[in-house]
Amino acid sequence: MDTLELDEVSLRKGWGGAGEYWLSLQDYSVKSDAELAAYEHPENVSQSEYLVSLGYIPYFTVNSEEVIRAFVPTIERKKLRDVLSGYSGSEYVENFWKYFHIYPEISDAYIEFEHRYVRNKAAKWCEENDIKYNFK
Repeated sequence: MDTLELDEVSLRKGWGGAGEYWLSLQDYSVKSDAELAAYEHPENVSQSEYLVSLGYIPYFTVNSEEVIRAFVPTIERKKLRDVLSGYSGSEYVENFWKYFHIYPEISDAYIEFEHRYVRNKAAKWCEENDIKYNFK
């Protein structure tokens, strides 16, 4: 296979932590770090370096805070944007979800935004790594 199929399952893997998933440049399959742990690497080489030498690259990653930070500027209520900008780290994410459940205009818009954001991030990652891709 010379094209990465970006479907619901492969996009969901982007939500894993850095180094949790790897893309094989040989067959464009996405493997978990746990699956690849069976490869015993030489003592003088890290697991990551060894996987790269075998033709794997770290898969794209995305996290909730990143998506939320991209979404908040699109909220029409300036007062709500200002309130959220007063938080940082886990408080930022935690408070966003509180407002998400209170304001329908946020919850209605966020889900679509999140899907679009993840698709765009995956596409950009593919382009940066010269990987042919398509969405299923």
